[in-house]
Amino acid sequence: MKIKHTNIQWFLGGSLGVLALLFCGVCTAVGEPIRMAGKLPEDLTRLSLEQLMDIEVTSVSKKPEKATEASAAVFVITQEDIRRSGATHIPEVLRMVPGVEVARVDSNKWAVSIRGFNSLFARKLLVMIDGRSVYTGLFSGTFWDTQDTALEDVERIEVIRGPGATVWGVNAVNGVINIITKNAGNTQGGMISAGGGNVEQGFTTMRYGANMGDNAHYRVYGKWFNRDSFEDPNGVDSNDDWAAVRGGFRMDWDVSENNTVTFQGDVYDGESKGRRFGPVAPGVMAEILDEEDVNGGNFLARWTRKYSDQSEVKVQTYFTNESREGSLFSQEINIFDLDVQHRLPIGEAHDVVWGIDGRVMWDELESTFLLSFNPEQDTNYFVNGFIQDQITLIPNRLKFTLGTKLGYNSFSGWEVQPSGRLLWTPDDKQTVWASASRAVRTPSRLEDSYTLRFLSVPFNTIQAVGNTELKAENLLAYEMGYRVKATKNFFLDITTFFNVYNDLLTSEPVASPPFVTTTQASNLMKGESWGVEVASTWDVFDFWRVKAAFTWFELDLFLDPASQSPRSTLANGNSPQFQVNVRSYLDLPGGWELDTALNYVDELPDLGVEDYVRLDVRLGWHVSEQVELSVVGQNLLEPNHQEFDAFAGGINTALVPRSVYGKVTLRF
Repeated sequence: MKIKHTNIQWFLGGSLGVLALLFCGVCTAVGEPIRMAGKLPEDLTRLSLEQLMDIEVTSVSKKPEKATEASAAVFVITQEDIRRSGATHIPEVLRMVPGVEVARVDSNKWAVSIRGFNSLFARKLLVMIDGRSVYTGLFSGTFWDTQDTALEDVERIEVIRGPGATVWGVNAVNGVINIITKNAGNTQGGMISAGGGNVEQGFTTMRYGANMGDNAHYRVYGKWFNRDSFEDPNGVDSNDDWAAVRGGFRMDWDVSENNTVTFQGDVYDGESKGRRFGPVAPGVMAEILDEEDVNGGNFLARWTRKYSDQSEVKVQTYFTNESREGSLFSQEINIFDLDVQHRLPIGEAHDVVWGIDGRVMWDELESTFLLSFNPEQDTNYFVNGFIQDQITLIPNRLKFTLGTKLGYNSFSGWEVQPSGRLLWTPDDKQTVWASASRAVRTPSRLEDSYTLRFLSVPFNTIQAVGNTELKAENLLAYEMGYRVKATKNFFLDITTFFNVYNDLLTSEPVASPPFVTTTQASNLMKGESWGVEVASTWDVFDFWRVKAAFTWFELDLFLDPASQSPRSTLANGNSPQFQVNVRSYLDLPGGWELDTALNYVDELPDLGVEDYVRLDVRLGWHVSEQVELSVVGQNLLEPNHQEFDAFAGGINTALVPRSVYGKVTLRF
């Protein structure tokens, strides 16, 4: 069976046509002059500590609120953080967030999680771009090699550690990452960035934005990169080099004073390679040089009707298509989603947000001897409704938020996810909050219907199979946090948590034919986790800012007495106990910048991964308001180091090397 590409070809062609129309014809049609960027963009100037504390977030409760006054463990990565980090991919940016675990598996794969359960296929984390879920429908995790929007267009990244289940629903168990791009009106004029080095062999991003009449703006962008492969501990090439090209657009239209419309979309095409070891035929084990062709696209439309500062209606719909063809398996997955939400005040004390969401996913999966599916084609449905009320108990001092989400999905049926949050602001410098939440992660298409063969030699085959009777994994989470602006130059954020997990996945032995050992997915494991996360910002001087993050994390998994699983508790050792991140942003005379980031990550003893310290340094120079040059060195303390071991995915161990690259950015 060969996967067909009718949908993606139609989508790519249509989207490229829209891009061409916007880029070449719209400005002339409306007869308006094109606005050029005449000075250094605001996002290249440093926000004061007061401005940082006033940054609004929307991911906690689907309404604007100050990050410092949110009743959740929220961390905001600003555009300045992204630019000065020197990172070239989204997972690398996330290293600065306390509680987030980022481990590079090889050149094109990452294991990213929040508060434990990290793996190449981490499944308890919801990742979104502008409110559009980007986790794959295959295993409810994220293929990070295809989440590559232009970093220059990102306004901020909101990271919630802990459940976001009340407003976001299933799979927002251990956290939510919402990548929010800039309004098209804030990306006017042209921008070109390009560079290269020993690992980042070549990359470029081009963007152009202009106005369409007085009330509408658009931008179009394109980007390309080529990244070199890593090596294994024996110095053998890992065959994991990768390259991709991507393009997209965004249009924001103020239809009237109270109505706004947004249209945006992206298309991409690339190749991600790898080196595996596994069965290729009955009785045959071999090394597999994998080449995955990845392509896809998305389109999103959003309408917002604002009635007042506290009341609005928002309707959003999107379509995504993702295709991946390789030697392990091939997939084509389509998702259509429609979301409606309404915020309205009730009297002086109640701020209510409610909404409904419907999603349909249809897929076509191509089987191989290593990984097969039954059925190979399927359609699944998800329907959710939520309501949340923020109750003001004492004006400007004490608020209580109560909410719940009720949803139905094709895999585990009905799920209820309630939450309660208390927020106390004794003065304008301190915030104390506490919460209790229930969250669930539903079974995925993979766990429902797969057969994975780990070993196949004469007279012995070891395999794992799915289970259509799986229950949803569930979490009861208890959190407390404290934020304080201790002085005019120092801010501190402390969070502590205790999580109780039930019905976690295990692999249980089942009856098998002769010479075959089979395990089946089941729900016979429980667990507890707890820890402390600290983030701080210190303006040492007007020209020098230091940010630091610290994480202490513990996880204890234990099997049900009925379980016979020998390996399910190995996830205990997939997450570091301690992590430390210190970043320094130093502004020097003459437009120079010196930025450093020092990371310590504790060992992963069950995976055989030693602890490591990495040092990244960026030297930047604003030659003028239009020209910026920079040189970035990454992992400078040692030639290479290991960050993870993806033996469960059959991925050969790769070492993250020292790298250096140069970059030039032009704005006009």
